[in-house]
Amino acid sequence: MPVRALILPLWLCAASAWGAEPPLTRAEQAFDALEFDAAATAYQEALEGPGSRAERLKAWEGLALARAFMGQPQAAQEAFEVLLVLDPEARVQASLGPKIRAPYEAARKALEGRRPVLTVTRAQDGRVVATLEQPRPVAVELLVAVRQPGAAGFTAVVGAPPGPVAVKAAPVRAVEAYAMARDAGGAVLFEQGSMRAPLRFDALGAPPPAVAAAVEAARPRVVEEKVEERHRPLWPFVVGGVGLAAAGVVLGVVLSQPAPLALPPADRTERLP
Repeated sequence: MPVRALILPLWLCAASAWGAEPPLTRAEQAFDALEFDAAATAYQEALEGPGSRAERLKAWEGLALARAFMGQPQAAQEAFEVLLVLDPEARVQASLGPKIRAPYEAARKALEGRRPVLTVTRAQDGRVVATLEQPRPVAVELLVAVRQPGAAGFTAVVGAPPGPVAVKAAPVRAVEAYAMARDAGGAVLFEQGSMRAPLRFDALGAPPPAVAAAVEAARPRVVEEKVEERHRPLWPFVVGGVGLAAAGVVLGVVLSQPAPLALPPADRTERLP
């Protein structure tokens, strides 16, 4: 398990043991109590520590609202822009009034519909390459990991957005890969594939002769047996044919005989002179 995945549970356990609420919980409590200054501070603290993507969405939205209620439209717009980069479908309630709607609409207009795009491709030399386009610098770390299908672990390379960040791989081998973009607190904001469900890229060329020979040797053989048809003797057919021919001749002679001559009956009453 990655070290970052262990930070959040340990951090929450430590906070609970010390009798302190996690920053996000304290921020929401302060916000509900209309203590927007304390809420903004706690939201900022939550964004700097470990957390999940869902928690980041709550923190950025709360920070934007808190700053807007405090009369800081520019700071509220900046927070709204980050929120819209993470979730382009994020909305605010119209009932909150122009004090909130104004910086939110300004953030939407500033982004002009641009969205983050995390791309994972394979180069002709076999490398797996990841790039990240983001309208605002939300993610600060880009990771791409690669392994051969069936291998136990991944080989990972970490770089800074927008990249490219690449991992070498033999072009004649198929590979599995995933990429993720994280913020300063280690929260995964964007990802393509995952460790459990990686992307798959096929081989780009023919394998080396040794590999091809091993694959061919492991392939099951299909033996096709050709059964030759034995030649049957022709004499029954010849004799039978001759017999049929002779029968045909006899039948033809019988059928071709002329019809018997029919004479009128003799007139026995006629007398001689």
